[in-house]
This record gives sequence, structure tokens and C-alpha cells, in this order.
Amino acid sequence: MPRASCGVLGGANMDASSSSALRRIIFAIWYGMVKVERAFLIVCSIFITLLVFGAVLMRYIFHYPGMEVEEIATLVAFWLYFAGAIYGTYERSHIKTELIHLVLKQPRHYAMAKSAASFITLVLAGIMSYWGYTFFIWGIQKWARSPVLQLPMVYAQSSIFVGAVFMSFYFLVELVDNIRQALGLAPVSMPPGVE
Repeated sequence: MPRASCGVLGGANMDASSSSALRRIIFAIWYGMVKVERAFLIVCSIFITLLVFGAVLMRYIFHYPGMEVEEIATLVAFWLYFAGAIYGTYERSHIKTELIHLVLKQPRHYAMAKSAASFITLVLAGIMSYWGYTFFIWGIQKWARSPVLQLPMVYAQSSIFVGAVFMSFYFLVELVDNIRQALGLAPVSMPPGVE
């Protein structure tokens, strides 16, 4: 009898330790993604700053139009904009108009309203992901090129699809958090900035 109870308790400990290990892996991936996003934003920002500075030098000091530099800056800006949108979605600092807290004073009702808004946002992000995917496929099929350097435009167009997919993922996490709060449970994701 004691042996069987030890086995059950041992199984519970094993489940708890495997759950803890899985949680650590998930948070490592979560924060790894965030660090990659931050690094990508910094690199793109520095690169665009250098390109714009180079364009100013070429145009006003060397009297060369520098259309090549402006074209590269535009293509990189696509990725910068959507990487910024992804990061803003992670931080939950994207633009939103929220007046419902003035009407709903109980935290649970407020969380239910936020859940509904999160669901609508997730659906819209899913539609944008689909449109981004079709635009990406169209870009591969047409293989349009930039006017000066003849770079494939699909490199910039793919940022729309990638951005929409990652934003959909973060909106899904936000929806789960809001539903859990509406049910009186703790959110599953860590608040932004907590590492």
C-alpha cells in the first residue's frame, strides 16, 4: 500500500517537474523571440539612419541623386514598420481607444469586454494574415522588381505577411489572458518588461 501511494506521489512530482521544465522552455522561447525582435528593430533603425545620412551626403555634398540608397531605405523601412507593429503588439502598446472602463466598473465585466475586443482584433489580424499571404504569393508569382536596383519587391512585401502572422500570435495570447482574467484566473503570459 505505501509503495502504491509513493508511486502516485512520485508521479505527481514528475508531472510538476515536467510542467515546470516545459514552462521554462516556453518562457525561454517567448523571451528569445522578444530579444530577436528588439535586436531586429535596433539593426533596422541604425541601418535606415545610416542610409538616410548617406543619401543626404550624396545629394547635397556630392550632388549625386542617390536613388539607390533611397530605394534600399524604403525596402528596409517595410520591415522596420512591421517589426515595430509586432513589438507593439507584444507590449500591448498598439493604438486602441478604450472607454469601456468608464462604464464597466467590475473587473470581471471589464475583462469580459476586453475579451470580446481581443477576439474581434484577432479575427481582423487573421484576415490581414490571409491578405498578407495572398499578397506574398502574388509577389512571388509576379516577381516585381524595384525600379533602380531591380531588387525583388517580394522581399519587402513579405514583411506584411510575417508581421500579420506574429501580430495574430500576440493577439491570441492577449485573448487567452483576457479570457482567463474574465474567469478569475491569472494571465498565462508575463507582463511586458518582466524578465
